Amino acid sequence: MITAIAKTGTPMEILELALKKEIAAHDFYAEVRDHAKVDMVRTLAEELCEEEQRHVRLIENHIIALKRG
Repeated sequence: MITAIAKTGTPMEILELALKKEIAAHDFYAEVRDHAKVDMVRTLAEELCEEEQRHVRLIENHIIALKRG
């Protein structure tokens, strides 16, 4: 589902929304990892947590670049 901001927002608004969603996904997987009782689930959650952290850094870098012009 594409939110209204993705359709009409500025590049900065879209990146800020994307950043919030990536942080939320990271936090979700970190919570799963921290509470998982099954090793496979814990391992997968850790991998996904790390992937979301890479996404966070990527978007943060784009925000910095956008601010610089």
